[in-house]
Amino acid sequence: MSKNSNVVKMHKTVWTNTAIIIFIFVAVYVAGSLVRSLSKDTVATYKVVSSSINRNIKATGIALRNETEVKSSKSGYMIYYVRDGERVAKGKTVCTVDETGNIISTIESIGSSDDEELFESSDYTAIRDTIDTYKSTYSDIQFTNIYNFRAQIESRVLELSNDILTEEMNKGGTSVKSTLENITSSASGVVTYYTDGFESKTTDTLTVNDFNSSNYKKSSLKSGDILNSGSTVFKLISDENWYIVLNLTPEQKENLDAVTNAEIRINNSSEVITCSCKFRDVGENTFMIMSLSKYMIDYIEERYLTIEIVQTEKTGLKVPVSAITTKDTYKVPKSYFADETFSSNMTVMRQQEDGTTKETEISAISYKSDSDFFYVGQDTFEDTDFIVTAGGEEVSVLTLERASLEGVYLTNGGTAEFIEIDKNEVQDEFALVSEDGTLKEFDSIVLNADDVTDNQTLY
Repeated sequence: MSKNSNVVKMHKTVWTNTAIIIFIFVAVYVAGSLVRSLSKDTVATYKVVSSSINRNIKATGIALRNETEVKSSKSGYMIYYVRDGERVAKGKTVCTVDETGNIISTIESIGSSDDEELFESSDYTAIRDTIDTYKSTYSDIQFTNIYNFRAQIESRVLELSNDILTEEMNKGGTSVKSTLENITSSASGVVTYYTDGFESKTTDTLTVNDFNSSNYKKSSLKSGDILNSGSTVFKLISDENWYIVLNLTPEQKENLDAVTNAEIRINNSSEVITCSCKFRDVGENTFMIMSLSKYMIDYIEERYLTIEIVQTEKTGLKVPVSAITTKDTYKVPKSYFADETFSSNMTVMRQQEDGTTKETEISAISYKSDSDFFYVGQDTFEDTDFIVTAGGEEVSVLTLERASLEGVYLTNGGTAEFIEIDKNEVQDEFALVSEDGTLKEFDSIVLNADDVTDNQTLY
């Protein structure tokens, strides 16, 4: 007998046909999976992050001060000695009315002459030194220093100009002085050179129309102006007490209703100022009146101010409003369960098609629990169901309390799992959610809650 008599030789075509069948089966399966994947609607998700909501209120405010208009008894050209916004003592000469204009003409002729210099060379040197110092220390971060620089230059030029004016007046003798009227400060205070019709306004007389800045007209005063007798030549503000009045929207009024003290920023300043406040109803409008005793001089040239009322900043988890949905639940007492431990397999007496009832085990989910209840979805039960308690009692689900939970669909596990959230604040298209709940930072949730159903498989 041959050694190979028990060996059966397989034809090569058999193996080839088997490989082809397996290949075709895998190809069909992959193609089917691909078709199902492409035909299935993609559910967009959102990664939860920590964020904050700025609840600050911005509004236009009107500044009201104790402004006294000082008027002239003569007509003529104005000559000012004090810088706008400068503090003066009682009895200080603020300006002179030049009836003939001779002093002004003399100064102008000196300044335009090629033979004479208005200032001494040392005066020009001092001004250049001030400019060079500012240039060498300039910084974009400290841009506000430019206002101090302007004040320094104005003060220096005004000081030199006053010396020249005094010299020219003295040269003219008694005949020139008789045509001049020196106007002094009747009290100590801050001097400013403009009028706008708000000088006599108070917090009680301000109207809604006053907040329409398109009607605002401001007239500035400067040396060389010709004013008539009885005209205002400057304003004196005798104290630092002043007010800022806001015209609030109904929503702003509601948010500030119980406020007696406010923290504010003026004209986008980084400095926060604390002030007392009260409210006055003007028809259907509400005025918020803020009292201040500092910083008046910083804004003396402005009537309308941009005010930001600083509110407590809220922090939490940022969630799109579109991701938030509600879940209707029954409040099932914990006493219905053995050891008050929730069981996902609940026993109910359920009505059958023939009208009889049968003990049935159903699958249930508790979406929330507190000291007394488990919150179970209403869609878990039928209206005719009776819950069989751990003690053997039968309780109709229709007698249970109901509660609506607000939440999102968590997708971390591949299914749309409803979890409750504690929504604190809504701003635009996002809500701020408390971080001490079930939802955590970096969790993935369904972007649009309407795209899914409870416990839907996503991937």
